[in-house]
Amino acid sequence: MSRTRTDCEGFHRRDVLRVGVAGLLGMSLPDVLRAEALNAPEPRVKKPATGVIQIWLSGGPATIDMWDLKPDAPEGIRGEFRPIATTAPGVSICEHMPGLAKVMDRCTLVRSLGHSISAHGPGTIYMATGHLPGPALEYPAVGSLAARLLPPRKGIPPYVTFAALRAGASGIGPGYLGPAYGPFEVEGDPLKGTLQSRGVSLPSAFTPRDLQSREALRDRFDRGLRALDSAEVMAGLDRFHHQAAEILRSDRVRAALDLAREPVAVRDDYGRTPVGQGVLAARRLIEAGARFVTLGFGGWDTHSGNFGLLRNRLLPPLDRAISTLIRDLASRGLLDETIVVCAGEFGRTPQVNRTAGRDHWSRTMAVLLAGGGFPGGVAYGSTDDHGAAPTRDACSPDDLAATLFQRLGFGPRHEVRSAAGRPIPIFREGRCLEALVG
Repeated sequence: MSRTRTDCEGFHRRDVLRVGVAGLLGMSLPDVLRAEALNAPEPRVKKPATGVIQIWLSGGPATIDMWDLKPDAPEGIRGEFRPIATTAPGVSICEHMPGLAKVMDRCTLVRSLGHSISAHGPGTIYMATGHLPGPALEYPAVGSLAARLLPPRKGIPPYVTFAALRAGASGIGPGYLGPAYGPFEVEGDPLKGTLQSRGVSLPSAFTPRDLQSREALRDRFDRGLRALDSAEVMAGLDRFHHQAAEILRSDRVRAALDLAREPVAVRDDYGRTPVGQGVLAARRLIEAGARFVTLGFGGWDTHSGNFGLLRNRLLPPLDRAISTLIRDLASRGLLDETIVVCAGEFGRTPQVNRTAGRDHWSRTMAVLLAGGGFPGGVAYGSTDDHGAAPTRDACSPDDLAATLFQRLGFGPRHEVRSAAGRPIPIFREGRCLEALVG
């Protein structure tokens, strides 16, 4: 499969959230699961949200042309698009997102987000982990953190990615949590119905009976080694070997990825595009019990031809997919317990350049949130008349991540243990945006 460049620094769309589960028949899936056996579950408060769908706009979207338009700014800043009214009084968005305008009363726009990193790789790490990248500690992606904190559901992996972030951002993954909390990757083309989650399904020629026979063989070897290991550790390994086999036997992942099971009208509503069908698959995975699903949509590094790309290629399928997702989750009674978040690594410059593009700009950007108990019809924070800097309620990626996890039931100072047993607060610097969590 070719690896198409999606931004100016040469990063690729291929997901980097690797867990290393390629050795399926070597039973690496139990290795992925068994780390939890060595960590006792921590007490948790009741959570208003139980799952997250993250739609990642790889390359840095021009949110000044999407969520925070400046129609009264000078010509070289305001761009080509006009704002339209939405179902949220006083909140306007881009004219090329009419579907989202109709569901904005269910959404929160965070318009005052910003940071100081305008390079794709480090900016992605910051946004995807809620921590400034540094040499001292490799922080986990928020999906890995959710997989660690939220109790798994039987027969389905907690964290799944679709071509999610970027190959250049090598620091993104389970980080200090260890590979047990990395993602399971979905590969294939949703338009062709070839989606498959690598490492959580049996090869086509390998049956559950074959797996049972293999387990019996492994059990014979294990019995000969039990005397060499502590009973407590072996019990934990056995439990997660069993859980791994349960996922492998389960039809839940395969069924969730089988989009042919959806009515034709629903598939059409999401849009017959990779992002539309991918978002539909993400909803099906959440409905089947996954905790955190990340879907990547590349091509947002619009240094030239920004307005044509947004108008003709990027905004229409995104608008259709997300607006349908929000309505669909609501109709199924899942919106209150599922957070939808749409973000990229940074925004784009207020000034339009000589090639009708916008360049990297991290001082201001906007993020869309919906569901999971976040208030609807809200625009949080504001930027100046040129969209160059926050003027009210400035916040950082640390704050956004802390707020997201507050909605999942875990405050920013909640501690988890690293793979080496070290207690670490999930967000050292982040503060919860209280106006968004009640």
